[in-house]
Amino acid sequence: MIPSYQEEIRIHKKKDRIFWTIVIIMTTFLYFFFQGYYPNYERFLDREDASKQAFLKPFGIIDIHVFPSPDKILINNEQYNNNSKTIFDLGEYTVSIQKKWYLSITFPLDITKKNPFYTNVVNLFALPKYSSLPLSFSGLSFYDDFYLLNTINTGSFLLVDTDFQILHHIDTTYQYIGDLYFTNGIDIFAYSPNTEKFSSVLDIKTGLPLQCKKVSYYGEKLFCYDTMQFIGPNSGIAHEEILAVNDDIMITPKYIYNQDTTNKTWKYFEYQTGSVSSPEAVVHINKIPYILEKWLLYPIDVGDATINPLKKSDWWIDTISQVREFDSETILFGEKKGRGKFRIISTEKQYAGEFDFTDTKNIKVYKISGNYIFTTSTAAYIYYKGAKDIIKILDSVDIIHMVDAKIFFNKEGKSYMLDLLRKENK
Repeated sequence: MIPSYQEEIRIHKKKDRIFWTIVIIMTTFLYFFFQGYYPNYERFLDREDASKQAFLKPFGIIDIHVFPSPDKILINNEQYNNNSKTIFDLGEYTVSIQKKWYLSITFPLDITKKNPFYTNVVNLFALPKYSSLPLSFSGLSFYDDFYLLNTINTGSFLLVDTDFQILHHIDTTYQYIGDLYFTNGIDIFAYSPNTEKFSSVLDIKTGLPLQCKKVSYYGEKLFCYDTMQFIGPNSGIAHEEILAVNDDIMITPKYIYNQDTTNKTWKYFEYQTGSVSSPEAVVHINKIPYILEKWLLYPIDVGDATINPLKKSDWWIDTISQVREFDSETILFGEKKGRGKFRIISTEKQYAGEFDFTDTKNIKVYKISGNYIFTTSTAAYIYYKGAKDIIKILDSVDIIHMVDAKIFFNKEGKSYMLDLLRKENK
């Protein structure tokens, strides 16, 4: 009995040693795994290469989501499963995404010890396929649930539904501004679909017709460049002359105005010292306001507008011709060594590319599903953010406008529509 009992104790002790050895090994493995290392098995396969003899090897994780589900994702020519959170060694990789009937994308990525986790959501665009429209027009704007068309060679307008069925004829020589606002070059008028008539837009303070020679439409408000002021109802958001404005930031000589995109209210901050004189445009970069002036971008501190001398920021562009802001990203257009360049700057990363545009000042920019659309007067391009190249989707056409992911254009005297969010079912 006693020898048997002692043997049983030895067996239990042996099992305990094995158990705790496994626990220690697994705990050590998990510790280093969560620190970004895994055992280097190559050291057992290649004893001659000194670079492969480290016991632990650092790694990163690549997590790519593609919609709709692709036919193939290759990372350095090796198959990758969509949304698989796969472990990769540190290094540079080339990702290729392919799906039949859709535009392919190729982009580089870099897994480093400092940035070991790469995640990206890619929304693929179907191959360009445009359809002819029942009406021909030279201008188009979106109003409520309708389109306002400027008909070719007549100067008149048509109010149509989204199927291009005519609802109203608007015979006028007035110039269209935005919404249902028009101008004769001095006075501003509003068109009513109910009465089918124009009426003068009155100044809320004086009750007199609004007058402005150069006017635009920003965020459901009229903006007069003659006075550099928002005008009309609900216009009292600025205390002084507006020097530069975009969708969600304004600069005046003494104030910076930031718009809360959630409820469309404006907050303003007064400079503690100095003033701003003549900016051409204003944007945010990493929450700091920058003004475009004489082809360069300069930061303006909220508390101090007299940065002396103004520091030139290096955006890898010699001259900047246009700046735009989308959500938390700012895009710059310009030239470097005679080549057209663009740079997208976000709080996390920067993207850059080259293109064949001859006029970087008049490019129109749109953002759809995290990707960018560029249009000129004759061509349209898609840029998958982070991709190696931009893709030309229209060429040698007369671009009219882009509304709700639809590009409207004329070709050989007829009007067409290209729906960028079209789903290919083949």
